[in-house]
Amino acid sequence: MSKSNHFFGQPIFSQMINLIDSSIVSNASANRNCDHYCKRFTTFQHLITMLYGVVSGCNSLRELSAGIISYGSKISHCKFDYTPRRSTISDANKRRSYLVFEDIYNALVKKYLPELSDSYKQLLIDKKVYAIDSTTIQLFQPIFNCVGRNANSGKRKGGLKSHQKLDMQAGIPVRVYHSHATEHDSMFIHHKDIMKPNEVALMDKAYNNYKLFDQWNKSNIYFVTRLKNNAQEELIEELELKPATPDNILRDAKIALTYKDDNGQEVKVELRLVSFYHEEKNKAYYFLTNLFDLEAEQIANLYKKRWQIETLFKKVKQNFPLQYFYGENQNAIQIQVWVTLIALLLISLMKKALEKSWAFSNLISLLQKHLFSYVKFKDFFDNMDSYIKDYEKNRGTPEEIAQQLAMEFG
Repeated sequence: MSKSNHFFGQPIFSQMINLIDSSIVSNASANRNCDHYCKRFTTFQHLITMLYGVVSGCNSLRELSAGIISYGSKISHCKFDYTPRRSTISDANKRRSYLVFEDIYNALVKKYLPELSDSYKQLLIDKKVYAIDSTTIQLFQPIFNCVGRNANSGKRKGGLKSHQKLDMQAGIPVRVYHSHATEHDSMFIHHKDIMKPNEVALMDKAYNNYKLFDQWNKSNIYFVTRLKNNAQEELIEELELKPATPDNILRDAKIALTYKDDNGQEVKVELRLVSFYHEEKNKAYYFLTNLFDLEAEQIANLYKKRWQIETLFKKVKQNFPLQYFYGENQNAIQIQVWVTLIALLLISLMKKALEKSWAFSNLISLLQKHLFSYVKFKDFFDNMDSYIKDYEKNRGTPEEIAQQLAMEFG
């Protein structure tokens, strides 16, 4: 059996860890004072341990700890100083603030956002477009406020709601806020500086707030959402549809909606209403916006792009173990969610470097099997056929394989 030509000095997991600038972790740790009195299991060691658990799909701390042990001396090539015990990881998840992992994620977003942004995803408008939505992560213990009952036991269950502002060009969340599952979605957009001038927010109708929309009008912040079913709009002007407008654009109008200010006085806010007919669903949709400089068809097409954030939520929940948690306290759960977002960012960055197109779920599935394989990530995933042929060529005859196994395992 001849030696493989594809050997690389670092396993794939190490190549992933190398994307994390050590200064980002050390600065975040120093700012949060997270490594005070910490002898061995530092913030960085905690981070890469949790990353291994999330990316490899471990369902428990026992599985996580045993998985690291199983790789033996290979872990030293992935910047592990030692093999942490299950109790060490559990204690760190309880004591080390999740805020340090939030800071690390935000710093990584700031560093890699330009690299992740795709020009071909430009939405043909001169403004930066974001999708805003939330997803609920169910917990079968009332750690966070309840969101319903367990169908099997009837006991109340908790839930964490993750509110996210998704960069439509980069495909990653640039602002994330976690709350109890009972908090209304619209509270997220009330946070200071969530939206900035000349930005566009794509939101579902749960975020409708006419007072906020009036403030956005005055601040040059834009949005596209859906009109609520019980809205009582007042017609100001029917806007003319151009001859080239598609038949599924039914109406374009300037309307007024009323809200009460802090003094109880009624205030009207002028907005635009675009009616769109979805032929396949045989249903009309009513889009509300303050963008008056775009064609009605563009407004409808913009809102369709909002589904990108739903795809992101599906991607996270399907490929990372957020139905199993490594702790039963709020801090441990928050840490795991933030590390999951860090893993999503790093894998998205690695995927972006590939020339071959991979479905995210297929990439994750194969990545989990080869985290500690000593192959170059880009070459391996871009030239899979070459690696398979090399393996077939070098594995030898059955007698040679048996002899090799006998030498290795006695």
